Amino acid sequence: MTRLILLAHGSPDPRSAAAVRAAAAGVADRSGAGVEVAFLDHDAPSLAEAVSASADSGDVDVLPLLLSRAFHARVDVPAAIAGLSRPVRLLDPLGHPPGVLDALLLRSGSGPVAVVAAGTRVEIERDAFSTAVQAAAARTGVDAVPAFLTGPGPSLTQVLAGAAAPVAVLAWLLAPGRLLDRVHDRAGEHPVLAPAGLLAEPSLRDELVRRARVPLARAGAG
Repeated sequence: MTRLILLAHGSPDPRSAAAVRAAAAGVADRSGAGVEVAFLDHDAPSLAEAVSASADSGDVDVLPLLLSRAFHARVDVPAAIAGLSRPVRLLDPLGHPPGVLDALLLRSGSGPVAVVAAGTRVEIERDAFSTAVQAAAARTGVDAVPAFLTGPGPSLTQVLAGAAAPVAVLAWLLAPGRLLDRVHDRAGEHPVLAPAGLLAEPSLRDELVRRARVPLARAGAG
């Protein structure tokens, strides 16, 4: 039987790890697969520990719980994979799943919605997020615009200050922590969609179940 490891970045905030573990339990219950968690930093187990803990020789799939292909996906994940004692199948990072974006935008009604991501200095990743938001707006008919909490690009504060009508804020963040707290703080009276993070959303868990059944590229042990 294939085991799935959800590989999260990790956070000093214990609410984050709790959200990852709750999502893993939900995916295991729905998919019938063995689902475990691992963390790149802050929390345990590490990916190496999670892989080594397996007593069987079945396949292991690793799904990075990352919303972009920025530094963590390009550097940290390959480094963690290279140090493993056995081969695994590395799945694509979550990215910006269209079904999740669409479901959350439709929850807002007709909009407008500020979809706010953590932010990155990697221009191609900011562009990928903005393109995903624009595509979701076109599919759903909801007036949605991208915003960022950190780094270059339109900030959430700027987007809300420039709005001519009440704006819903979609927190494009996986789990509770300081960034999600910042979204709630800056949103003020504006309603926040996915208030507990995307991992608590049924549409995101649907996506995880789907990904658990679709192995992609194989990565060998280092």
